[in-house]
Amino acid sequence: MTGIDHILMIFTIFILGFLIGRIAAVAIEALPEGRFFFFKNLRNKKFSLSNFIVQLIVGIVFVLIHSKYGISAEFMFFAYIMLILITMFFIDLKTKTIPDELVAAGFLGGFIAFIYNIFIPLKIYPSSGWWEPLIGMLPGSGILLTIAVLGMIFYKSDDVMGMGDVKIFAPIGMLLGWKMCMLALLISMFIGGVTSLILVLLRVKKRKDTIPFGPFISLAVLIVILFGEEIWKWYFYWM
Repeated sequence: MTGIDHILMIFTIFILGFLIGRIAAVAIEALPEGRFFFFKNLRNKKFSLSNFIVQLIVGIVFVLIHSKYGISAEFMFFAYIMLILITMFFIDLKTKTIPDELVAAGFLGGFIAFIYNIFIPLKIYPSSGWWEPLIGMLPGSGILLTIAVLGMIFYKSDDVMGMGDVKIFAPIGMLLGWKMCMLALLISMFIGGVTSLILVLLRVKKRKDTIPFGPFISLAVLIVILFGEEIWKWYFYWM
């Protein structure tokens, strides 16, 4: 592929992501209001800066994923889950909730990956076993569910960990596999912990204030998609 062809490919992927990002932009406004059938709003030609920013982010993320995986099944599955997670990022930031519709959409992608992996093993899993997407569901959601239960027992509160965070990690695990899912969970906790500490020190938030975890999950999954294998090898090299 020549330099011009490469530039044209990047531009095409960006435009594709920008256009598909319209779905995320509209969903961010519609899902918190309980409007599931929002696709008729995709034709709304009224300019919105917030929608433009969301579409721009989706376009850039698509380009980043393509730079790592090229045109492949891995690219399509990762672009799909990131579209969902970008939508989740803004909804959770605004409403502190993760709509079940996004979880269901994630499971749809995970189910397709499961079927695809039976016939054509995906490179994203630790092994070529057909069971990899199913095993991937367990670690992230299992650990977060444990944290949520312990929070309810010891702190008498269900604000320690939202059930939306617990549920969304199941389809994430189906698409990342158990190894990268665990890494995404650790990174999201690290980013979330550091951010929370900074906000408390700056007195932007109080110690007992709840901070949406969804945005940290979104960032962590993108980091793992782009650099997961390198981080994993680096970690065990220094261990």
